[in-house]
Amino acid sequence: MLVKGVIAVPATAGPTGPWLGDTRESCLQMVANRPIISHVLSALGDIGVGEVAVLTPASVAGEICSCLEREAPAGVTLECLTYDPLEGRGELESWIGDAPAIVHRADGLLGEPLGPLVEVLLDESPQALLLVQSTGRESRRLALVPAPSSANGNTQPPLVTPGVVGVCLLGPGALGSLGPSSGASDLSDLALLAEQLMLAGAHTQTRPARRWRHFAGDLRDLLELNRVALEGLECESTPGSYDGNHFEGQMRIHPSATVKSSVIVGPVIIGAETAISDSYIGPHTAIGERVHIEGAELERSIVHADASVIHVGGRLVASVVGRRAKVFRDFSVPRALRLHVGDGDEVALC
Repeated sequence: MLVKGVIAVPATAGPTGPWLGDTRESCLQMVANRPIISHVLSALGDIGVGEVAVLTPASVAGEICSCLEREAPAGVTLECLTYDPLEGRGELESWIGDAPAIVHRADGLLGEPLGPLVEVLLDESPQALLLVQSTGRESRRLALVPAPSSANGNTQPPLVTPGVVGVCLLGPGALGSLGPSSGASDLSDLALLAEQLMLAGAHTQTRPARRWRHFAGDLRDLLELNRVALEGLECESTPGSYDGNHFEGQMRIHPSATVKSSVIVGPVIIGAETAISDSYIGPHTAIGERVHIEGAELERSIVHADASVIHVGGRLVASVVGRRAKVFRDFSVPRALRLHVGDGDEVALC
């Protein structure tokens, strides 16, 4: 049975940055030189999902769907479905029909293959396969617990314990079994969907998710998403030592990029027309297009398009450099720190 894919875009953008680019949509922030949502689409395509619906608020539908149309793998058909958070999900139910489906938040990555999860869904036929965060050796148990009593002695409806991540798999007809979906068309809230499924008595199974991350403005999450995406990188060249360079590990270097007298240790991705010389680029680093790096060291970092990092005098670690930004060492006197820091930005001086 063919499985359909649903990429669910959250109803609102997060209130804080860093917002790198011309968008405030968290799912369009760049990791490994591609928007997060594009990595989600590729993960679905890699397991043979041929039909994908992007469930998005109408206010950002044009921006998100045009991005995915450019990024869609061969053989994947895209459908853009808009929703109002106050309306139901009837259009999505009609699109899914009787097929099983994978629902995946647009702004997060699981960090493990989806194929084995699809096999569980098809072989064991639960109405829903829910993924919950792993805490050490064991995953959290998913259960309904009563909310605290209010002042008049009444309790609120049961709630699902925390731990549901942004990916779940639904068996045929699972959404339809929930009945009317007032105010619940935002499927990015999978904790709410899990609660509804369990209250409806659906046959559910759980599996641990050890590496789920999604981005809502925390720079550390963006860097971890970059790490997850880079670790899935397919190497396009054989590492080695030549032309004064030394290469180790997985990497993807665009043919138009130039690397001279440098050490590159993957996983690393280097974009088009980028120039790197006399530098060290360490693991889990993504370098965008038309970047200039000279006499610098970077590790576990993201450098966006048209930026430059030149003779900084120290290693940049766990850093994000925005588009057209310039990071350089000034040798003029008097010697001092001179910073241009925007609203909400963060600078750590070590």
